[in-house]
Amino acid sequence: MRTEKVRAAVFRTILMMLGVFVLAAPVVAEDGNAEADAEADDELEIRALEITREGLHGSAYWLVANVDGWFGEKPFEERGRVSGTLRTRALYREDDGVDTDFRVRLQVHMPNVSEWGYLFIGRDNERELIRDEDEAFRREQSLLPESRDEDQTFFVGIGRVLRENLDLRLGVRGGYKLYAQARYRKTWWLTDDSNIDYRQTLFLAVAEGLGTTTGLNYALALDADTAFRWRNSATIGTETDGVEWSTSLGLFRTFGRQRELSFELLGKGNTEGTVLVEEYGLRAIYSRPLYRDWIIGELIGGYFWPRGEEDPERYETLAAGLGLEFRF
Repeated sequence: MRTEKVRAAVFRTILMMLGVFVLAAPVVAEDGNAEADAEADDELEIRALEITREGLHGSAYWLVANVDGWFGEKPFEERGRVSGTLRTRALYREDDGVDTDFRVRLQVHMPNVSEWGYLFIGRDNERELIRDEDEAFRREQSLLPESRDEDQTFFVGIGRVLRENLDLRLGVRGGYKLYAQARYRKTWWLTDDSNIDYRQTLFLAVAEGLGTTTGLNYALALDADTAFRWRNSATIGTETDGVEWSTSLGLFRTFGRQRELSFELLGKGNTEGTVLVEEYGLRAIYSRPLYRDWIIGELIGGYFWPRGEEDPERYETLAAGLGLEFRF
């Protein structure tokens, strides 16, 4: 019975965070069969999630299929593919309070457009989107607050793969602001269990100027389920002072399908800043499926030591977050 109550609470939370909460007030039947009523409510909530997923996929499919039809005569239903993710999080940091976060991405294969390029679309942090920063160093992963109106933006664009490791992208974010990227990526396998991944992105954007982001990551498989990763990112540009850098050392362990636990030591700073190391700390993330393989839950905890340019000394702050990823 306790398992059923927990599952029902999880489903209600998911529905609320997706903004499609179905009101299911408790009803006590005249025959006292409260358990049967609870099971019926659970079924309704599960069906509401499935209907929401079907509706999101259907809407995205219709939109992408119509856009693809502008570029040629190939039937979309034969080779076209559409999938997407909605990610929402509730975040808390002692020094910043409570914040919420929402992001959306679409992954598509368009038979007509793919003859010469690919389409990308979604909602993300504007600064991180343009710089093409590694996900490990994004604000949501560091449990830092951001404004959905000021920091995040909808974006859409077209990319073209020039060769195996190089692609060009031209996009619009915030309705009218253009940006362009040239992205190069190369992986070298040092042994059967270790590799170095190199990424270089040259970007040009309204308000962000001209700049480049370098990513250099090392990965080592310790056994079939455990890996060590050292990830690094550095950005320099016309609108930055010095080199903005981030680094992460971490252990990652998987527990069966789509379950992962990670522990990381993080640091970031600026070579020209008054404080060279702006923040360092510890972060732990546990993720696992909550329903089938398309609703993924995430629990994040962290302890950080930040110091701003105006802070007389470094201070400590605790951080925590709950996240949901809804795949459709």
